[in-house]
Amino acid sequence: MRSSDSTGDTASMLSYSNAARMVWIIMLLAVLIWLALIVAAPLLAYEQHYFSSLVIYRSFSAVCHQMPERSFELFGYPLAVCARCTGIYAGFLLGLFIYPLARRLDDETMPDRRWLLLAAAPMLIDFAGNAVGLFTNSFASRAVTGLIAGAATAFYILPGLVAVRSQFFQGRAAARA
Repeated sequence: MRSSDSTGDTASMLSYSNAARMVWIIMLLAVLIWLALIVAAPLLAYEQHYFSSLVIYRSFSAVCHQMPERSFELFGYPLAVCARCTGIYAGFLLGLFIYPLARRLDDETMPDRRWLLLAAAPMLIDFAGNAVGLFTNSFASRAVTGLIAGAATAFYILPGLVAVRSQFFQGRAAARA
C-alpha cells in the first residue's frame, strides 16, 4: 500500500514539476515575442510597412513614453520602447533564463521583497538623479539599471504564475470530486 502511495506522490510531483516547466516555457516564449515586437517596429518601418509598424508603436505607447531621444535605434528608427524599458524586458528574459539555475521551477515561494527593492534602487537613483539635475543619465545607465530590475522581477512573477496555475487546477480538480 505504501509503495502505491509513494508512487502516486512521485507521479503527482512529476506532474506538478512538468506544469511549472510549462509555465516557464510559456513565459519565455511570451517575452521573446514581446521583445521581437519591440524590434519589429523599426524593421517594419525600414521595410516601408508603415501601417504595421505604426500599429506596434501605438500598442507599445501604452507602456512606454517612447521618446526617440531616449530610445535605441535600428536602421534609423527608434525601437518601440525606450532604452530603460528595453533593458527591463531584456532583463526579464535574462532572469527567466537564470531562474532554473538558481531555484526549482516548481518553487512557489517568492524571495523577500527587499531583493526586488534593492534591484530597483539603481533604476530609481538613475531616474531621480537625472530628474533633479545631480547628473545626466545615459542610454547605458537606463538600459543597465532596467536590466537589473527586469532580471529580479522574473524571480517574483514566475513563482506567482506557477502558484496561480497550481491553484486553478486544484480548484478544477476539487470541483470534479
